[in-house]
Amino acid sequence: MSDDEALEHIGRLIDDSCDAAFERGAKRALYLLDELTKRPLTEELAVLAEYFRANAWATRSQIANIRQSWSWESVELQEEMLAFTRASSHPGFMKLDNGRRCQILTNRANLLDRVGRSIDAIAGWDEALRIDPHFAKALGNRGAGLRQYAGMIDDNQERTILALHAYDSFCKAMAPDAVYDSADFLSVIAQFKDMAEALGRAVNVDAARAMQNLDQGEQGRSKVERAYRQWCLDKRLFLSPLNDLGPYLAAATDDLMLPGIRERFDERPGDYSPPPIIGFFSQMKQEYVSARYMLFEGMSSTRVHFSDRGVTLTNTLDYPLYSLASERVRTAFRIAYSLLDKIAFLIDRYWKLGKIPAHISFKNVWMVEKKQRLLPQFAESNNWSLRGLYWLSKELFDDQLKQTTSADARELHAIRNALEHTYLRVSMGWAKPLPIEPSNTSSFGIAIGSDELESKAIRVMQIARSALFYVSFAIRHEERKKLRDDSEEMVGSMPLYLFEDRWKRRDPH
Repeated sequence: MSDDEALEHIGRLIDDSCDAAFERGAKRALYLLDELTKRPLTEELAVLAEYFRANAWATRSQIANIRQSWSWESVELQEEMLAFTRASSHPGFMKLDNGRRCQILTNRANLLDRVGRSIDAIAGWDEALRIDPHFAKALGNRGAGLRQYAGMIDDNQERTILALHAYDSFCKAMAPDAVYDSADFLSVIAQFKDMAEALGRAVNVDAARAMQNLDQGEQGRSKVERAYRQWCLDKRLFLSPLNDLGPYLAAATDDLMLPGIRERFDERPGDYSPPPIIGFFSQMKQEYVSARYMLFEGMSSTRVHFSDRGVTLTNTLDYPLYSLASERVRTAFRIAYSLLDKIAFLIDRYWKLGKIPAHISFKNVWMVEKKQRLLPQFAESNNWSLRGLYWLSKELFDDQLKQTTSADARELHAIRNALEHTYLRVSMGWAKPLPIEPSNTSSFGIAIGSDELESKAIRVMQIARSALFYVSFAIRHEERKKLRDDSEEMVGSMPLYLFEDRWKRRDPH
């Protein structure tokens, strides 16, 4: 067969295997895809091959009933996610028609939502809607995701606004101009209608619309501050749930907090201070927002800083980038990546795993020591946000735990290691070097263009942001469970107050 005929044949095999719940057919399709991708395919067909691979793994997980289970670990879901990521990040992705690109992005977002990564799923649906604002499945699933997200928010106003936007997404998915890409759209519309009506009964839509005021917020006192705040809004880097709705000025705040923490008096005998986890979370937030500003400053700086003057350096003829601005980008990457390991340390302490601190990483904190097997307390947990945090950890690469759901996980890992331990050669963006080859042991460090380093730093910042949200929501789930289970016990309270901005000024005396 020609390449086109072969791919069409595989696509029919996947569809028929799904309809007939025929696992052997799905396995056969995966084998044929492996054979087909050995050919020199065009970029468009290479993307479609990855999309079909994702569909084949989706068929296998559906036949095994994995999608309906609470299982934390699944080879099928992991391979499906990786295939979707490879398709959406492939150079040929932009050559596909709008409908196919929307399908790939929407299906990937649906899978992210299914494993608990609701924040990342919303960003995926929004990416599809930027291509086609009327793509119905992205609109409807976005509504379902926002409804679920709203349920994790304590603040009444923010929860109401998220619910309102969920309702509006459902309505747009049922509008006459909505675009459906499948023949069974009537049943899908019926599902969206039921969810919209349930939300309409729970929320006073007109009152919520009148009070949301998303265009009201802190603009900033200077031109630089206003540019910084707008940049954070555009990149979705504010620690506010409203920023996941878009670059609204009302979201220009970092109001994410931990819930109230309950401890028994015998957990820390003789220590009557607030739970240490509260201070630790505040420290991580401060590191995050400081790294965020360093990244903005490094990316937007156009002047030679006075600290760079008179520093004698060698021009190595590869257009190197040496400056305080460049170091700020490097530092932001390092801080954001290190936050993930600190979140792992928080997980160890809050869930009382008892791991050795020096051995803890965001990738391995979930596992039995020195084994690729989930700890029983996680495998049996119904904490949706904690499960999402676990699946977020699969975005990273680890030499021992090599399974990943991200196409660039190895690159991020290589950049982080080079920044921390070896040599990362950063060249000016227009003099971009060859792609990163971390497996090339004969090379002296690795090389990267400044624009690529900046985009990777933004990506790690977004991963860190999601992680901070998920761990906060996961702890909120556990604290609610404690409240239900210990409802008859006597509980004392210790109020905590907000740290005022004026106290952040450093007093030299």
